[in-house]
Amino acid sequence: MFLRYSERSPQRGQSHFRGEDAGWQSRVLRAANIGTVPRDTSRQGLTLIELLIASAVMAMTMAALAALGKAVQVNAAYGDGHGQAVQHARVAIDRITRMAREATASPSFPGFLVLAEVEAGWHFPDTVVIWHPSGSPVDPNGLPRFNELIIYCPNPEDPHQLVEITAPSDTRTVPAVSDLTTWASRIDGIKNASSSQVVMLTDLMRSCPVGTGFRGAVRFESRLRPSAAEWTSYQAGDLDWDDLPWVQGLYGSKTGLRQAWLRIELQLMPGATAIGDDPGGQQAMAFLGSAALYYQMRK
Repeated sequence: MFLRYSERSPQRGQSHFRGEDAGWQSRVLRAANIGTVPRDTSRQGLTLIELLIASAVMAMTMAALAALGKAVQVNAAYGDGHGQAVQHARVAIDRITRMAREATASPSFPGFLVLAEVEAGWHFPDTVVIWHPSGSPVDPNGLPRFNELIIYCPNPEDPHQLVEITAPSDTRTVPAVSDLTTWASRIDGIKNASSSQVVMLTDLMRSCPVGTGFRGAVRFESRLRPSAAEWTSYQAGDLDWDDLPWVQGLYGSKTGLRQAWLRIELQLMPGATAIGDDPGGQQAMAFLGSAALYYQMRK
C-alpha cells in the first residue's frame, strides 16, 4: 500500500510524514545524550579553602567571646570587692570615730592616745587607745583604768585584720600620758593576752612587708589644742592663760575649751580575692575619717 503525500508543501522544520508525534523527538534527544553523566544540582558543598577560612573566622569569634566573658567576670568581681571594701571601711571608721567622740577626757588624759612602734627604722602609729568605760569612770578627773579602755589596732596574729580589743579584767591604772615606754609595754601585753576580748572590724586591710614580717596599713594621728607642750608651759608659768590657743577663742577667767582631734587613714583591699591576687597591695583603696572631742580645762 502506497503512502499518500500531503497536498500542501511541507513547511521548514515540519515532517513530510503523517503520524509523526512528539515521542519521536524525545527518542532522538535521548540517543544524542548517551554516555553523558547527569548532574545533580540539588547538592552543594564547600571547597577546602572555604572550609579553612570558615574555621579561622569561627576560632577568632570564639576567642573574642572568651576574652569578653573573662573581662565581664573580672569587672564583676572587682565591683563586688569594691562594694565590700567600702562597707567594711564605713563600719570600722564609724565605730572608731563614734567611740572617740563619746570618750571621757580629763586634764590628765585627753580622751584618746595614739601609740606608735618603730620597726626596721620606720615609724608606725597604728594603735589608738580610747577612754570609753561601759559605765561611770572610776576617776573621771584623773587617769583611766585599763578595763575602761578600747584599743584599735591591727591583729598581731593577722595583719589583714583591724580589731577592737578590751581587757575587762584588768583594773590597773594606766601610766601617765608622757610615759610612752610603759604604755607600749602594757598595751602590747593586752594585745597578746588570752583573757582579752577581740572583735574583728575588717579582714580586708592591706598589709605591707616590713623587716621580717608584715604590718597592716592603718594610721592614727591625734592633736590637742592647746597642745600638751603649751599646757605644760602654762603650768610652768612661761605662758599666760589668755595666750593659750583656745578652740575658736572660747575661754573664760577660769575655764577654757580644749579640742582633742583624731585622724584615721585606713587602706583596704577590694575583696578577699584581691588579697591573694595582689600581695603588693597595688589595688588598695584609702579611706579617711576624723573625730573631735571637746572638754573644759580649768585654770
